[in-house]
Amino acid sequence: MSRTRPLLLTAAFTLALGTAKEAAAQAPTTAPPTGTVGGQASASSGATNIEDNKFATAGKVDDTDATEAEITAGGLFVSGNARSAALTGGGRFRIRRKIHEFSAGLVGNYAQAGIKQPDNSLKGQVTAGNVQGRVRYDVFFHQRISFFAMVTARHDPFLALNMRLRIDPGFAFFILNKPKHRLWAEVGYDYLLDVRRVRDNADTSGCPAGTNFVLNVPNVDPALAMPQCTARPRQSTHSARLFAGYSNTLSEYVTFATGLEYIQGLAPLHSTAAETDGGKERLKAWVNWDVALTTSLSKRFAFATTFTLRYDNAPLPGIKKLDTITSFNLVFRFI
Repeated sequence: MSRTRPLLLTAAFTLALGTAKEAAAQAPTTAPPTGTVGGQASASSGATNIEDNKFATAGKVDDTDATEAEITAGGLFVSGNARSAALTGGGRFRIRRKIHEFSAGLVGNYAQAGIKQPDNSLKGQVTAGNVQGRVRYDVFFHQRISFFAMVTARHDPFLALNMRLRIDPGFAFFILNKPKHRLWAEVGYDYLLDVRRVRDNADTSGCPAGTNFVLNVPNVDPALAMPQCTARPRQSTHSARLFAGYSNTLSEYVTFATGLEYIQGLAPLHSTAAETDGGKERLKAWVNWDVALTTSLSKRFAFATTFTLRYDNAPLPGIKKLDTITSFNLVFRFI
């Protein structure tokens, strides 16, 4: 993540916790925002007609249809001796018809700070700007088991990424499946494709041997800083994915949800001396953790507080391994 990201009031709701909310959708409170952890669909509790759905089930499957839609917005504005502004916003949609469920979410973030110049004037500088979208489809063929396919795409210049694409098929297993108290786990495969931002016609004379591209990261002056070099403009990784989610309706108005995701590369990443760990071969790994506490203010409005942790054991040069985000958002549910 970018060195400037601590200024960001970002991904206030991650798609994973948004779906963790979906696991608590029957509660009267608004669920946590969605984010980068995998979206989880709620377990089912009705009956399946084999002729209609072509699935023979060992237990009941949900026969209750559901449609949900909400938008979220938050911001921070500072003036006086320092000037800065940060905005975050997004939306989430979920539809359930018998054993089939589809969900989608989008979140975007933008931050700008006034940087003092030598003549004491302030110059606006963008310190964060990214957008992430996710779609997920679930088939519940048992009360406690579903098969899902999930696709996530992210654009983040401060991670030197034009696009980070993740494709995640897998199975979800619901250990506790009560309307107000749920615990589930997911296991599956993760395919990642990073399309990196590189400078056009950049001078690579300062790059170590084996690297042919200079990363294009905002707020880095190529004339003053050592170039952040990479050997390839894109990188793909095959990994195994594990996820654990928990949601609890603490009261009539308060909902708690959390999700922990671990993604482990299946083959060593071949890097150059200019990239990670001096060119050593290593297995890539990511850890994502989200926590959300949501309080209903009325039938359609809620206030959400979220904490997000992101860890990448082998980021690109100049990108920190660990990033944390705390955000506060107003949620409006219109369906």
